[in-house]
Amino acid sequence: IFSKDPFLKASYRRSSDGFLAIVNSWILSFDNLHKAKFQTCIVLDEVEKPGNLGAVVRTAEAFGVTSLILSDPSVDYFNPNVVRSSRGLMGSINVAEGTKNEVCSFLLENKISIIGASGSSPKSYWNFESNSKTAFLFGSEKDGLGQFWIEQVNDLIGIPMKGNADSLNLNVSVACILAEYNRKEST
Repeated sequence: IFSKDPFLKASYRRSSDGFLAIVNSWILSFDNLHKAKFQTCIVLDEVEKPGNLGAVVRTAEAFGVTSLILSDPSVDYFNPNVVRSSRGLMGSINVAEGTKNEVCSFLLENKISIIGASGSSPKSYWNFESNSKTAFLFGSEKDGLGQFWIEQVNDLIGIPMKGNADSLNLNVSVACILAEYNRKEST
């Protein structure tokens, strides 16, 4: 039992619920994906905000995605903000991380279709074709998909917007595309 000040420091935030846990981290290797029944996954390239990463984990799990691949991430998967914004679901999804080349090799070797999301794509996310093994690829919050990935994708899709904004939050983009994917899969 901690007194108030040490507890607040250890809990990493001011408004905790009075609980503190110590959890072991694990290695984020591609072996994690081989052990799982692989179907649909999310690939995040150069993700940099831990809150966004945790929110994407939560969204992906809610839509039934069981695998997440981090390509050249700028954030630690075990960052307390990832844990908090995933609402504890970060342990219920299979995660791997690697360089762009390692991630791309894994996807190609396993014959996984790569569908990239880009605000500059004229093709709507309503019109993509997927197969039983699909990876939805999202670029960094700041720069979007880079040239490396644009040259690797099987399809490039965008989310039509009518307002003045030229992009959506990473988690919102993931949610839109996964909702459409699930709708197509159920019909």
